[in-house]
Order: sequence, then C-alpha cells, then structure tokens
Amino acid sequence: MSEQINTAIEWAAACCSRVSDTPKLDAEILLAYCLGKPRSYLYSWPEQLLESEESRRFRALVDQRTLPTPVAYLLGEREFYSLTLKTNPATLIPRPETETLVETAISICESESLTSLLELGTGTGAIAIALKVHRPGTNIVATDIGPGCLDLARQNATDHAVTIDWIESDWFSQIETKRKFEMIVSNPPYIPAAHPCLQEGDLRAEPLSALSPGETGLEALQQIIENAPAFLKPGGFLLLEHGFDQQEEVAELMQANGFSNIECKFDLNRRPRVSLARLNHDS
Repeated sequence: MSEQINTAIEWAAACCSRVSDTPKLDAEILLAYCLGKPRSYLYSWPEQLLESEESRRFRALVDQRTLPTPVAYLLGEREFYSLTLKTNPATLIPRPETETLVETAISICESESLTSLLELGTGTGAIAIALKVHRPGTNIVATDIGPGCLDLARQNATDHAVTIDWIESDWFSQIETKRKFEMIVSNPPYIPAAHPCLQEGDLRAEPLSALSPGETGLEALQQIIENAPAFLKPGGFLLLEHGFDQQEEVAELMQANGFSNIECKFDLNRRPRVSLARLNHDS
C-alpha cells in the first residue's frame, strides 16, 4: 500500500527521534533527497503518494540514520558557509560553529590585506575553500594527516573552482621551516577522550581522531600554539577553534608562546569558540 508524504515524514521523524535532536528535519531532508525535490515540495504536496521505489529507498535511508549514520554521510554532502561540500565517513562533518572561524579569518584578511595563510587539519577542505572563495587573492596551504581527507578536499576545491596547495602532514611536520605565513588557522580535535558526548548521537559515527586528541582535549591545541611561531611572520595571526570551556587555557598557552592581543569570538549559540592572537614582533 502506498503512503502519503506527510505520513512517511511522521513515521521517519518518530524513528529518528531516538538518535537526533532534529528528527523531523532529518526526515524531510532524507525524503526530499529520495524524491529529488526541494523540501518546499513536501509542504506543497503533503498528501502526494510515494511510488513504491521511493518509499523503499526512503525507509532504507531512515534505517541507516538510526544506526546512527549522520545525514551528511547519507547524502554525501553538507552545506557550509553557503557552499555545498562533499562529505564521507573519513572526515569530520563541517559544523555551523566553525563558520565563526571563517568569518573572523575573512575579516582579518580584508582589514590587514593578508595574502598568505596556512590551515592545519583541513578535513573536507571546508575552511580553506570558504576562505579562498571569499579571498581569492590569498595564497592558501592546507594540510591533513589523512590522504583520504586530502582526496576529498581536492574534489571539493575542484567543485568550487579554487586552487589550494594541499600537503599531507601531521600538523607542521611536512611544512618547510623557512616558509612563513601571515595567518595560521585550525579547527583541531579538542574533546577530552573520556567525555561522554563521544558515545552519544552522531559523534559515534565520526572519526574519533578528528574529535579527540587525548585525555585533556588540549593536546592538539597546545602542539599547534607551541609550534606556530616558527611558521608565522612577526605580527602574524593565529586563529583556533576550541571547546566553549577551553578559552582560558588557550589564552594562557598563547601568551606563554609569544602571542599578544588575544581575543575570543563567540559562536551562534553565544559560546566562546574561536581564540585569535598576534605573534609578537620580537618572537
């Protein structure tokens, strides 16, 4: 027996409620994907009957969603800073919180007329690509330790017609020490290894290495901050995303490693999310 669009959404939302904070939205996105239609179509034709193949595909996706498998992995894409980016289970899913990092970097690049930038741990390439799209005159180098991540980042860069220098590297390990940048940005893993959120919801399906660097959650942040001065020009900027409760520790690390003019930017939920600082000219 065929089912109507509104009935299918109601069933799927009930299923997704076990794993998602936005079950109806997930249901609508997955059904629109199966139908090859925008979500507005679902609201315009709620009593439209689904074809049997459409219903089968939709139910199969909902079953995968409840494993849980994030919607971004099921669709193979995610929107970030108004860009559609390919995603896969090898990479962290781009998040709205990280748009704060991009907005801050763009603003500084514009006001300071910066032309050289390094991103560490690029994943899908979201940050580097968004920066390049909005600041096309900036020379951007982006690194990741995972070759699979870099392959995906290259595909996304091609989709958006931008050129970025991709380097397989464990943070700074493969960057020439003589190379200096005007800005370094990163959204490194920063969740403590024992934090219960890692065993909840969609985080269970994302790569652990992209979420947690170790016991304290500060390990990657500390490594980047301690090594960044060797790769920054005097007065260069360092921008880092971090946990909402890590602002003080990050500021202390920055100050201890030759940085000043330390500020913190808040994300859309008004939580401290991005710390920025300038390297002292005598460092």
